[in-house]
Amino acid sequence: MSIQTRNRIIGVLLVAILLLIGVGALETWGYFRLHLEAAFAEEQTRVFDEARTKALESDAAGAAGLLEYVVIYYPSGSKQRTGSHLDLVVERHRDIVIQDIIRHLREKTGEDLGDKPEVWVQKYDKK
Repeated sequence: MSIQTRNRIIGVLLVAILLLIGVGALETWGYFRLHLEAAFAEEQTRVFDEARTKALESDAAGAAGLLEYVVIYYPSGSKQRTGSHLDLVVERHRDIVIQDIIRHLREKTGEDLGDKPEVWVQKYDKK
């Protein structure tokens, strides 16, 4: 084997090794990012659940304040990539909690102001 052939083989192997290192780094970053986003999603949905629990034990003013908190707490795209699977899960959970609090407000007040949280917050939040 000539020196030139050996040097080409070594060059090709070095390029292959560098490519493998690059792919490994990208995969590691992707795993880390997914792990972080999953942790954020768990935290966000837990916060929603805690707000719902407190709202269902509150008067109308307290429930309306918690409703506003759920609506504005880290909107889509702030902790999750907008439109990602985890973002959709978080937003679906947010919507369920919002509807649960609005249902509580309907029962508590005897009024039906619709499904838009802003209307309930405007009328009952005593900030």
